[in-house]
Amino acid sequence: MTFAQLAKVLLVQACEEHDPDHKFILRYEREPSRYGNEVRDRTAAEGPLHAGEARVLARAEHIVDRLIQKHPVFRSALAVLRVKTPLVLLISCALVGGFLADPIGPAGHINLLNFPLLTLLLWNAAAYIILFSSMVIPQPSRDRLQTGLLGSVGWILGLVVKGRLSTLRSDRAQSPDEVQWISASLGSYAARLLHGGRELFVSHARSLLHAAAAALAIGVVVGLYLRGFSFLYKAGWDSTFIEAQGVHTLLSFLFAPASWLLRTPMPSVEAVADLQGTARANAAIWIHFWAMTTVLFIVLPRTVLTMTAWFRKNRLAADVRLPSNDPYFQRLLNPYRGKGLLVEVLAYSHRVKEADDRLMTFLSEAFGVLADIHIGNSVRYGDRPPHFSDDSDRILCAVVLFNVAQAPEETHSEFLEELKTTIQGRGRPNMLLVVLDCEAYAQIDHNKRLKERCQAWMTMVKECGIQALKYRDPSGPPNEALQVLPDCLWPGDFRVAR
Repeated sequence: MTFAQLAKVLLVQACEEHDPDHKFILRYEREPSRYGNEVRDRTAAEGPLHAGEARVLARAEHIVDRLIQKHPVFRSALAVLRVKTPLVLLISCALVGGFLADPIGPAGHINLLNFPLLTLLLWNAAAYIILFSSMVIPQPSRDRLQTGLLGSVGWILGLVVKGRLSTLRSDRAQSPDEVQWISASLGSYAARLLHGGRELFVSHARSLLHAAAAALAIGVVVGLYLRGFSFLYKAGWDSTFIEAQGVHTLLSFLFAPASWLLRTPMPSVEAVADLQGTARANAAIWIHFWAMTTVLFIVLPRTVLTMTAWFRKNRLAADVRLPSNDPYFQRLLNPYRGKGLLVEVLAYSHRVKEADDRLMTFLSEAFGVLADIHIGNSVRYGDRPPHFSDDSDRILCAVVLFNVAQAPEETHSEFLEELKTTIQGRGRPNMLLVVLDCEAYAQIDHNKRLKERCQAWMTMVKECGIQALKYRDPSGPPNEALQVLPDCLWPGDFRVAR
């Protein structure tokens, strides 16, 4: 799925979620079965597309076509993706800026220890260190860095998208409800678009930054040489703390690659000592050293980084995945999810009927229609975990259902620890999910007591290294359980949307 196709899906999602009463998108238009034949044809013709994603995409394209016919404003909402970054203009401005930024000044004296190109080199070195650090640090911290980059640079692209969407108006006569629905849908669409394309925007912003940095350095070097034809530049140095030997060592280390490539030996210590004080020696050799060093450590690395970020951006734009753990997409993808997954529900000291439609509906939405969901007999208080079938062809997810009307005890934590050992011993990516059934307190409408008891259970489960999931919780949003479910799966190495 391309990013443009994802934009259509996200636009339909925003429009549907802000139209719960089916006033603007009719119920029959939302029925996925209407697009079954086309999905099968598309899946056969385009093998790489997952059947579920193909169905969602075909459905979104039909609804978008209908929306555009009735509300042309949505065509502009999709056209906002075609915003072209003025790359040539950006590089041109960086080149001109570098050319105009005279690093030497009208006096024509070059201080070898205080040359502006040295500042440019240090700034780029700091950028390389930050970039390298982001590649080796743990994933959570890396995500925070990416978020920070989006907030500082990709944020500009976000402003462009949001700004253009905020100016969209339809030229049709509309009712107030229709205007409100369009405005709310566009706002939600913009937020989801920026979130879904975060990595793409970050890669695009990085490619622009690297290209501009390379162009700036080229402009500085070109300007340095062009001015050198018209002016006489002289070199010298002065320092309170460093003697000639120290200056020679520093410059020899800094210019070693340039000296080797230019086949020009570094001046001796005596020659460097003669440069101390007022600049009086011809600076040509030092300009060559600085220019070559700038090309080696700024222009070439930045060009490579630009190409890398650009190719990554194109790859991300051509291969976008649906946010399939979003409850909206979980419901649409249900017929294609859960194959090869066995869900064993263990109601601990708690009676649950297999005909419990609400529980079965929740589990189907969580794991997919193709999952084999089995609600067995209740586990009596104090009993050990039951024996699971040794089916090597299926992945097991043990769902432990606790009733929050009961107080958490050490027996419950012991049961969970034994169950964790059993799951680990199966040698496959099996899972454990702890569900807290809030039905008892929901019926008596005792919110304070419910929160206290849920907190006690959450604390006990957390001490076992697991995050519990609250089910039938009247105090939370309707889709909260589905949204947090991936984080509650233990050991957390499995995506429920597979």
